[in-house]
Amino acid sequence: MRDRTRTLGDGIRRSDRVPIFIPIEAIGMDLVRGRPFRVRGKTILVSRHGAAITLSYALATDQEMTIRCPDLNTEAEARVVGLIDAESKELIYGVAFLDPASNPWNIHFPALTDSEEVLARILMLCSSCQTLEVMHLDEIELQVFQANGRIQRFCKSCLATTAWKHMVEDTVCPRVLSPDKAIPHKVIQPTPREKRKHNRIKTSISACIRQLGFPDEIVVCENLSRGGIRFISSRLYATDSRIEVAVPFLSQGVNIFVPSHIVHVQEYEGSFKIGAAYIQTRGRKGSSKHTKAQLLR
Repeated sequence: MRDRTRTLGDGIRRSDRVPIFIPIEAIGMDLVRGRPFRVRGKTILVSRHGAAITLSYALATDQEMTIRCPDLNTEAEARVVGLIDAESKELIYGVAFLDPASNPWNIHFPALTDSEEVLARILMLCSSCQTLEVMHLDEIELQVFQANGRIQRFCKSCLATTAWKHMVEDTVCPRVLSPDKAIPHKVIQPTPREKRKHNRIKTSISACIRQLGFPDEIVVCENLSRGGIRFISSRLYATDSRIEVAVPFLSQGVNIFVPSHIVHVQEYEGSFKIGAAYIQTRGRKGSSKHTKAQLLR
């Protein structure tokens, strides 16, 4: 199956995107057919501002409707930005919330204004109240997570410090590579400070590299920083080519991909050492109208 979670377009994202399947109902008035509709579907990607959803019912661009999540007992008013793709009877639409404060997914998304100060992005679950939050982990938090498989953080719902673990979801979007090919994680060790914009950290953490037109590749990171990663691959990537990176990558979890581009390629013992830099993801101001390419950035 072709991967439908790839980037919708170039540019600056306004929110992290989480690849997760959530059952939904789309409810509204079909102005073309002149009748109400209520159809079931699911999400493929969710973000702070909207989602990519699949339905078996054709909708018109700018169609307004209610997105209801029966399992969560939540709903939000949304607008159809446009058709992303169509496979068989399944139609994939991009939708944007009419109210910026809407959050039918019950997932907390941090602002991206400081996202370049983090080393990893992970969807975490509070072990006490089951609250979901996209967490941006710094160097110390990432080391703790790698060593223990969880971290301690303050939960706004519990009003206490609780244990958070990586969200494991049986219905995450399918991957081209099988989960058993994921590489075991090792605790990262800091390297001596270098004269760089971002200090590098040696690691053997696994990452998933996604590039349009190619199968996903699970690789070993040789080092990482707040600005990007260097990984070892048997695949030759072209300098300046666009990729998406999920680090750390957990085979049974929901992984968050970050837009990046290749900045350095070096031959290494029959393989290649690849340097990738994250693409700026600062939030931006704008109207509530978004293009199809901007929707899930």
